[in-house]
Parts: sequence; structure tokens; C-alpha cells
Amino acid sequence: MANKVGELEDRILHFIQESLHELDTIRREESDRLEKTRNRFRTLTRELRDLAAEIDRAFKEYELLREELMRHSQQGALEQEKAAYERASQSMKVHASLEERYRILSAHKEELQREERTLERLVSRSESMGTRLRMVMNLVSLPEEFSPEQGAIRNEKALAMAFQIAEREARSFARELHDGPTQSFSAAGLSLEMAQELLARGDGAAASGELNLAVGQLRTGLSEVRSLLFGLSPTGIESGFELPLRRLAEQVRQMWGVEVSCKLTGKLDEVPVSQRSNVFKTLHQAVINAARNGAANIRVSIGSSKRTLKVLVMDDGRGFDVERERQAARERGSYGLQNMEERVTIQGGNFSISSTPGKGTTVSFAIPLRDAE
Repeated sequence: MANKVGELEDRILHFIQESLHELDTIRREESDRLEKTRNRFRTLTRELRDLAAEIDRAFKEYELLREELMRHSQQGALEQEKAAYERASQSMKVHASLEERYRILSAHKEELQREERTLERLVSRSESMGTRLRMVMNLVSLPEEFSPEQGAIRNEKALAMAFQIAEREARSFARELHDGPTQSFSAAGLSLEMAQELLARGDGAAASGELNLAVGQLRTGLSEVRSLLFGLSPTGIESGFELPLRRLAEQVRQMWGVEVSCKLTGKLDEVPVSQRSNVFKTLHQAVINAARNGAANIRVSIGSSKRTLKVLVMDDGRGFDVERERQAARERGSYGLQNMEERVTIQGGNFSISSTPGKGTTVSFAIPLRDAE
């Protein structure tokens, strides 16, 4: 019976691995398409801006030529009137041609916007599905150090724990989405409405100021969204820890002005992709916590030896009383520390956090490596 269960687990793992590989391929292809679409959109936006200026110049030229035509007509200068008419007629055709091109390009821009939104949804869904599949893989391949009966109990507890983590992280994501990007985008909407009202009044200078403010708010919101998505599904993790760590360090430097140094040792390419993802999410939470709590420098160390992966995150922040913070976090409905610990536990690992007020914090954990996927 145990052999049959093992064979079934192997078949399930093989199916999940193939699905993950196919899903990663789709995500990379759609991400490339999304980037190309965004590049075309940016190019088209610049072209439309230049074309709008050209239309404005053509219209002013046409107005001047019409005035000249009217002047010659009133003076009865037939030859000059005829020449002015030809020039005004040609100018009107140029203006009409430019407006037609603007209309065509604007329609194409709207198509690109729709394509961009569709691709963004596809990429987001593929990343979400990948995260769920990796969680399932972790549950299926939990290390068994007990009898079948004990193993079943362990898996049931691990499954319950995994669902609790997912539910808490969903609530946390919704809260951060509301407190971050939603506020930025709402503020941008108000700025755009104000700019529209100012333009209607003819106050172009003030409207320009509001538009600049809206651009800044939109950029902030977009940065916050990217940060949230990166925390959910670290891009590049299938290739190793290096790229996600560089992106995390850059993100922390830009948002908090905190320096993050990283040290990688051992054969980290042997770490299965699903374990890399969970490890990175745990250290990601530790780094973000440190940055939010006054750290100026954060050191991250990841090492692999004797089929064990060890991670250390140290910071020079304010520090805190660990037990008191655990209790306070439970009371306010914050589960960051608990999620970190449970994410390690369901992989059969050990988690530790030590901190002293005024002396920084150290987060460390170790997990046994599974066989390569």
C-alpha cells in the first residue's frame, strides 16, 4: 500500500512539474509580449504627442492663410486672392490629413491599451497559478519521518496550515492593496479631475501642475503594485536566487533608502524551484519588515550544505521584544511573523527570530532539501 501511495505521489509530482514548466514558458512568452506591447504603446504615445503639436501648427498656419485670403478678397486683388486661395486650400488638406492620421493612431493606441490589459491579466493569472501549484507540490512532497498513520496526520496539519497561510496572506494583500496602490490611484484620479476643471477655466499653468502631480501619483501606485506582485510571485526565481535578490535590494533601496547586501554559498542550483519560491517569500518578508522598522543596512545570507538550506537575515534596525510583538501582532490581526515560521515548518524546517530593542533583529531558518525536481 505504501509503495502504491509513493508511486501515486511521484506521478502527481511529475504532472505538477510538467504543468509548472509549461506555465512558466507561457508566463515568459506573455511577459515578453506585454513588454513589447508597452514599448509600442510608449512609442505611439510620443508619436501622437508630436502629431498633436504638428496639427496645432497646421491649424494656425491655415488660420493665417484664411485671413490673408479674406484680406485680398476685400481689396479686390484677384491674382493675390487666387494664390492665397490655393495656399489656404493646400493647408486645409494638410491639416485634414494630419487629423485623419491622428484618428487612426488614436484607435491603434486604444487597441494596444486593451491588449496590454489582457496580457497583464494573463501574466498575473499564470503567476498566481504557479504559486498555487508550487504550494501543492510542497504539500505532496513533505518529508515523511513518521509511520504512515503519523504521516497522514502530519499532512493533514500541514494542509490546514498551508490554507491558513494562504487565507491570511490574501487578507494582508487586500489590506496592502487598499492602503497603498488604491490610495495612490484615487489621488491621481482626483488630480486629473482637477486638471480637467482647470483646463475648462482656461488656466493651463495650474492644470499642468495637476497633471504632473497625477503622473507622480500614478508612478507611485504602479511601483506599489509591482512590489506587491513581486512579493506574491518572485520573477526569475526559476533561474536561481540572484535575480530576485537584486530586484528586492533595488526595491528596498528605492522605497526606504536601505542598503541590502547578499551572500550566496553552496550549490544553490540544486534547490528545487518550489522550495526556492517559499524560501524567497520568507526572506522577502524578513527584509521588508527590517526596512519598515528603521534598518539602515540589511545582510542576507543563503547557503546550502549537506542537503540543508540555511538562510540568515540580519539588520541594524530598532529591534523589538519578540514575544511581546507576537502577542501584539495577533491582537491587531497581523500574521507576518507567524506566516514566515509556518512557511518554514510545512517544509520540515526550523525557524528562529532573535531581537533586542535598539540592537536590531536576526531571522534564521533551515530546511531540508528535497530531491531535484
